[in-house]
Amino acid sequence: MFIYWQQKAVEHTVTKYSHAQQSASVQTRRQGRHGMNTHVVKIANRECSCGKWNQFGIPCSHAKKVCGAYNISAASMIKDYYDVMAYKNTYSKHFELVQSEDNWDDPNFQLVHDPTIRTVTRPGRNQTTRIHNEMDWRQTRARQEAQQQQGDSSIQENVS
Repeated sequence: MFIYWQQKAVEHTVTKYSHAQQSASVQTRRQGRHGMNTHVVKIANRECSCGKWNQFGIPCSHAKKVCGAYNISAASMIKDYYDVMAYKNTYSKHFELVQSEDNWDDPNFQLVHDPTIRTVTRPGRNQTTRIHNEMDWRQTRARQEAQQQQGDSSIQENVS
């Protein structure tokens, strides 16, 4: 994600508002039907109006562009929980083993299946809620290019 947003940041235009507060406006470039959006970035608060920085804890492309304008390392703005030491500390504690199922307390309730809880709102496979990363973007791009090439070859066959 960090590398992908770095590449997108190249196409943004920054208008500085306040050097003291390190805030700026970022205009994105039009890409087909998308783009030409304006986002407000406040480096001191570590926030962008697009919401991605707050959601993922990693500076978005708009924040990266503003960091570059103020000569600040965008890598230093990544949330602490992505730090290697924070990761190691998470798993450094002792985990208690789960006892045999024979030693578990007997629950005071009965599980009942309710088929109305999970309803399919539309036909087809359910959409994933997984956060996509660089690997997924490359696969999507390759699939789109393959589909475009197939479309181009079918147009050439129709012309012939």
